[in-house]
Amino acid sequence: MERLESFGLPDIFPADLMPAAGAQFVRDCLKGISRADITRMARDRGFMPSWKRLTHLGPGIYGLSLTIDRMGVPLMVRMSEPDKAQKPDTRPSEQSSLF
Repeated sequence: MERLESFGLPDIFPADLMPAAGAQFVRDCLKGISRADITRMARDRGFMPSWKRLTHLGPGIYGLSLTIDRMGVPLMVRMSEPDKAQKPDTRPSEQSSLF
């Protein structure tokens, strides 16, 4: 099962447009969680998530569209297949903030 590696923003969406709730969502998604967990977190916050595989960018890259405060927010999500022995990281994400 694919697990979260990192988030990014497309060039067409500057980081300064990201709503605070979106930045918090990215921080709350721990590296190693599943796509289902990300979707559930987004739905629980009322963000209406939709996923699209971005095959032209390589394997494991998805577009995740969220609606936050009536604004469309496009995220790029890198997912990877973990080793069988690897478990999700339970520490806060060490991913550098996008915002």
